[in-house]
Amino acid sequence: MKKSIVSGMAALLIAGVLAGCGNKSASTNSSSSQNNSSQSSQVASSQSASAMSSSSTPVQHVDDKTVGVMVALLAQPDWFKNGIDDMYYGVHGQDGDDDDSGDLNGYSYITANGDPTSFIHYKVNGNMVIYKQWIPGDSVADGHMETKTVSLARLEKDYYVSQSQKDEVNGYANQLKSEAAYNSSIKNSDNNDDDDDD
Repeated sequence: MKKSIVSGMAALLIAGVLAGCGNKSASTNSSSSQNNSSQSSQVASSQSASAMSSSSTPVQHVDDKTVGVMVALLAQPDWFKNGIDDMYYGVHGQDGDDDDSGDLNGYSYITANGDPTSFIHYKVNGNMVIYKQWIPGDSVADGHMETKTVSLARLEKDYYVSQSQKDEVNGYANQLKSEAAYNSSIKNSDNNDDDDDD
């Protein structure tokens, strides 16, 4: 009988040791899974942070005139597309622009060469673009200047990603007449008005 008790206890002891080893193996596997999961989430988090930082960085480096085209497509797409044949690009206070542009000095502009509502003024400030338009009240003279901002990254994402978008934007930029031509057209217009008065 002692032999059967000892044999039973030995069997229980062996079963307990084996069960303990199995639990240790399961625990090791569980711990390994948790480590892999933790590493995966760290990699995903790192990739997400990298994607976020790249989204705040401009996709392309475009010139000032191209920025103006994208601003015009955002702010007044129909006006811009319909009037592109008579649109001018310039920078207030530079290249023969002799007007006193005050708060707009240093702003670039796209204009259809008309009243204040025919201008979109804009300025790149880091990764942001500030743009201004004259909004008429009961009349043009009763209006006010409206200022808005948009990120350069958003403009590029919306208007300058695919090759067809780039071709469209670059095509518009190439059609814009220079500020010098704009100033010349104003002077010619003024001279013609003077001649008509004679």
